[in-house]
Amino acid sequence: MLVISNFKKGDVMTIKCSTGEEVVARFDSDTGSELKVIKPTVLTINPQDGKAMLIPWLMSIDTTNSDPVIIGKSQVVAITRTQKQLADGYMQSTTGIASPSSSILV
Repeated sequence: MLVISNFKKGDVMTIKCSTGEEVVARFDSDTGSELKVIKPTVLTINPQDGKAMLIPWLMSIDTTNSDPVIIGKSQVVAITRTQKQLADGYMQSTTGIASPSSSILV
């Protein structure tokens, strides 16, 4: 099966799941029936200061490794590139590399 993707390995992407969750992660690969992503997170509001923040999508995941997480594409409603400011904040939180334009708490 030929799989064509608009994403390169390491690109930050947003995935809308059929459960309603919006997942921000780094693209790893697309097998046609599965989407493999690295360090998936969800956007939430910090109850202490009301600012946006990213938290792990799977609470039991080891956030120190970069093993892919597999999402069945039957559970995916939409896939798109993540808004730049949020993508920069995501990269800062998952890699420690800061971008001058990132201001979202993670």
